[in-house]
Formats: sequence, C-alpha cells, structure tokens
Amino acid sequence: MASDVPLRSRTPGMVARSELQEAAFNHGYRKETGVADGWLYFRSDEGVPGEVGLSAGTGADGAPWFLAVEHAGVAFQMRGEFASAVVEPPPGRFRACFAFAQRTAMRTALSRAFHLARSLPTFPLAQFEDEVAGLGDTEIERIVKQRVGQGYFRKALLDYWNGRCPITDVREPALLRASHIVPWAQCKSDAERLDVHNGLLLAAHWDAAFDAGLISFSDEGVAIAKPGLATDVAELLGLYQARPLPLTMDHRRNLAWHRQHFGFA
Repeated sequence: MASDVPLRSRTPGMVARSELQEAAFNHGYRKETGVADGWLYFRSDEGVPGEVGLSAGTGADGAPWFLAVEHAGVAFQMRGEFASAVVEPPPGRFRACFAFAQRTAMRTALSRAFHLARSLPTFPLAQFEDEVAGLGDTEIERIVKQRVGQGYFRKALLDYWNGRCPITDVREPALLRASHIVPWAQCKSDAERLDVHNGLLLAAHWDAAFDAGLISFSDEGVAIAKPGLATDVAELLGLYQARPLPLTMDHRRNLAWHRQHFGFA
C-alpha cells in the first residue's frame, strides 16, 4: 500500500497533473485554487463546501494517487468508508488523506467526497433557506416551504446513500423514497428537517413499512419487526435477511426516537 510514501516529496508530472485536473473537473471540483508541495487544490464552483487536494506519486503511471479532504464531516465519513486507504498525517489544514494504487479508485473516492459534501449538514439547509427567504408564514407558504425542503432533503439522501436503497440495492429513482426518521412535522427546526442523518433512502415497500412503524432499526443498523408483524409481510420485505445499515451516531439518536414513538420493545 502507498501509505508509507512521504506526502510532501512528490511533484506531479505533466501527464499526472492533467489527469488530476480532469478528475477534479469531472467530479464536481471545477475551480482550481492553487498548487503547493506537490498538491493541486480544488473547490466546487457550485458552492459545495470544503476544498480537496490531489497529488500523484513518482511511478511511471503517476501511482499512487492521493486525495486530501478539508470538510470535517466528509473526512469523518470517509475514514470509515475508505479505512484501508487512510494516510497519516493529512497535509496542512486538511482533515483526512487517502492513497490509492489505482486512479479509478482515487476517482471513486473523489466522487464520494463531493456527494458527501453536498449532502452533509449544513449545505442542504443553506440551499433551502436561500430559496424560501422571501416566504412568510401563511398556510400556503408553509406548504411551499415543506415541498421545497423535502426536495432538498431527497437530493441530499440520494447523494449520501449513493443513489440506492442500502437494503435492497434498488437504484431506480422512481422506486426510492426519502424517509424522514423523525417526521417533518415533529422536527424542532429546519436544521433537523434537512439533516441527512434524519433520513433513510429506502425502496418504496421498505419506506411504507418504516413510515407506518411496522419496522425500525437497531443501533447496529439491523432491521427489526414490531411485535405482531405478520409473517407474510416480513417475508415480502426479506426482513430477516436484510444486511445492516451503516449508521452514524446521529442516525442512532433519531432511530431511538423512532423506536420509542412506535412502541418497539
């Protein structure tokens, strides 16, 4: 693995630099912000928070390939998802660094960094607040706010869960539902309503069962049935064969509310 390669001893060649620039552009980071210590730095031109750094090693093909991320939430999430690629310490102000032997793996991680940055708090909330800034508090305006907010919430969940139901692997958008864990009406703030950790991206039949309180999830992400759930319903869902969800502490806190609200033991 490339994790023992000194992080500040590389200068990307012309071919590697062109590859890094293309990778950044194709995965949402289209604004180059500087070059230093062998790193190229990029930001999104869409206002997505956090800078990324890209670099390449000294091999004939530029390998290994390096990605550094500034966004604290993205760094935390990716340290879990790309644990075998973590390099310590990250350069400068960056929160995490990863090394990959294959450029395709670096591109995958770069894409993941962008989609996480676009989904994690507080970017969806900022987008929502900008769009509804001129609305008041009449009943019609509250309905409009909810529609707009749920649209941003769905987009955030699609980004966070890689556009698929983590249980069934369904990827058809028309069959995916953005499920609030704590429902919109019972959230205490717009920040809670737009928090990606207050939601799950589920196939429609799983969403219906979850929203009705027929199923929930344990702190370990294991699907659990409400006492008395009909056997045929559990079989239809494939409940007892479902793989566990990867959950954060914030997911667990919200799911504890869901289990208590629907009377799970």
